[in-house]
Amino acid sequence: MVPVPKWYLGRMYSHSSLAFEITIKLIDLKITIVNIFISCNSYVYNTLLGIPRLQGDSSMYDVEKLRQQFPILSKCIYLDSASTSQTPRCSVDAMCEYFFEYAANHGRGAHHLARKTTEKYEETRSRLGDFLKVPADQIIFTKNTTDAVNTVANGTLWKRGDEIITTWLEHHSNLLPWMMLKRKGVRVTIIPHENGYLNPHTLQEAISHKTRLIALTHMPNILGTVQPVEEIGRIAHDAGVSVVVDGAQSVGHFPVDVTYIDYLAIPGHKGLLGPQGTGALYMKDPDSLNCSIFGGGMVVSVTHKVVKLLPPPAKFEPGTPNIPGIIGLGPAIDLVSSLGVKKIHAYEKNLGSRMFEGLEKIPGVSVYSPHGTGVVSFNVAGENPNVFSRKLDDHRKICVRSGMHCAEPLASSYHCEGTIRASVGCYTTTEEVDALIESVRHLTGKI
Repeated sequence: MVPVPKWYLGRMYSHSSLAFEITIKLIDLKITIVNIFISCNSYVYNTLLGIPRLQGDSSMYDVEKLRQQFPILSKCIYLDSASTSQTPRCSVDAMCEYFFEYAANHGRGAHHLARKTTEKYEETRSRLGDFLKVPADQIIFTKNTTDAVNTVANGTLWKRGDEIITTWLEHHSNLLPWMMLKRKGVRVTIIPHENGYLNPHTLQEAISHKTRLIALTHMPNILGTVQPVEEIGRIAHDAGVSVVVDGAQSVGHFPVDVTYIDYLAIPGHKGLLGPQGTGALYMKDPDSLNCSIFGGGMVVSVTHKVVKLLPPPAKFEPGTPNIPGIIGLGPAIDLVSSLGVKKIHAYEKNLGSRMFEGLEKIPGVSVYSPHGTGVVSFNVAGENPNVFSRKLDDHRKICVRSGMHCAEPLASSYHCEGTIRASVGCYTTTEEVDALIESVRHLTGKI
């Protein structure tokens, strides 16, 4: 558990009142006791959440036990985790508990339901901070990655002539917000990729004295190529340029070091296994951004002449948030942490290699992703990717993504109708990968 923010308690009681001070002390004591229990009893804690325990000192977690958290996986072959992961039971149970046991608003109200809601909501912020190894108050919750990127784009004070550098690899979420700034006189430079990878030297040469920000994907959702974010971050910081990273395909799939990242856009519903409609933005310096949305829950006081805002993160989260979603995200983060991100990465990399090797051997199949990534884009000669995707679904209930993947400039460079994309998750099995390969062979008549 984490403390109820003191700004919240300040709404409930006068700061000078004895009740306020006593409440602070009691809550801090309660949190200390619970944290000690959790630290000393991690096995019990994970068991209560239904989190699968690692098997001894094995290099891999128990995939079959993990799959019990996802009932839908018994009904289909789900290979679309790059779009959204499935949601585990522990997350759904936490959301149901919120709705049925203590539902109230966050940061509003002195009654016990409001206090518990706020505690649970803020616990998730603390869990995500621990997961990223950053202070919790440098994290704001958003609807998704798109919302997080737009928070940066709209919260920066731009001047006419400022420059943003982005890349050919970007999802629309990390392209359109910057393109819209052209209306304000901001220049947008888009650098090319080399076989799916960014060349840091090319990016370094593109930086000018007008460059204020570099926006890049950590791993493009079509190709699955991991970009040299750390090296690019060093180059950018040496030039006094801020870095925005789209972590939609990285956070939860492999370790992410934020040392050279100023803003990291995070989805709750992909690698972190949380519900849809959840996301976050990590900000190295929260004071570097201005608020772009205004409303309730973000102020210390308001008159008709003066508005005094709360400190971050509260000032960036006006209005009633997705409370059940954020509460459900907390146990999902615990699940990912329990499995171990390095183990997840190794497991997904092996699955991706198996998929690549199997598809590459099928005549008429063009694979665009490199060997060893869990996001594999391909096409079948003479087949529309959308039609072939439906064939896979009809044949063996194999769920893959097809089309432009909300990254049309990149997808259309491979095929006018985009690509077929199969993407694995921490719960995918080798049997499911083999089923995809066998189905492609069968549907192309190459058996």
